[in-house]
Amino acid sequence: MGITPPRSRYQQVAEHLRRAITAGEYRPGQALPSESQLAQQFGLNRTTINKAIRQLVAEGLVVVEHGRGSYVREQRPVIHISADYVTRGADGWPTWTSELAREGLSGSQRIREVSVIDPPTEIAGRLGLEDGEQVVVRRRLLLIEDEPVQLADSYYPARIAADTELARRAKMRGGENGALERLGIQLGFVDEEVSARMPTPDEAGLLKIPQGTPVLRHVRVTYDRDGRPVAVMAAVMAADRFTMRYRLPTSTGGGEQE
Repeated sequence: MGITPPRSRYQQVAEHLRRAITAGEYRPGQALPSESQLAQQFGLNRTTINKAIRQLVAEGLVVVEHGRGSYVREQRPVIHISADYVTRGADGWPTWTSELAREGLSGSQRIREVSVIDPPTEIAGRLGLEDGEQVVVRRRLLLIEDEPVQLADSYYPARIAADTELARRAKMRGGENGALERLGIQLGFVDEEVSARMPTPDEAGLLKIPQGTPVLRHVRVTYDRDGRPVAVMAAVMAADRFTMRYRLPTSTGGGEQE
């Protein structure tokens, strides 16, 4: 099989393999031909083939297992139903594990850090904090089938969270909403924002994703019934592992005609 200009040779090889992967010729988890086989197929040297493989690794399509070869990356999208976080379950507020159980998946989480800190500027603004006010932060790594998929940092004003279960390095029954309610806070509503960007090196390392894999940043601000912000959760997740799905009520009342 020949390679023609003007694109560089490694880019053309990468494009050929990319199309084969997206067309299903190579399935998730399936091994690609060896570099020697690909070099023979395209009439190129192994250095060029290796560069093409590294391009696909950077795109998140391929993983390389040293001593074994290159494989199409396993990709199992996860449905994340945001609305369920503000709807009571049978035993209180749904948690990460119960959410995933409904999808037939095994979920777990690791608490990376719980501490009292000076808040980042963004968080202080979202919580409406005065200068000098601190926050309790809980940093977690969330896993599905023991694979890291999400980094979640939750922030609470220290004046309401210090010396409570929110400030302890332990799981909380019913998650943060259950903990807030046990403090006597009546929860009202949440605001959410979802944006996309590339991961930082630390995020890519913790999530075990290629540097070239985009991430979703999901920010949720929880308010009490008086409209005061009581918590901010900022999560980062691999964009190819999550689908953000929402169910919203429709209105049949008045308003502008379309």
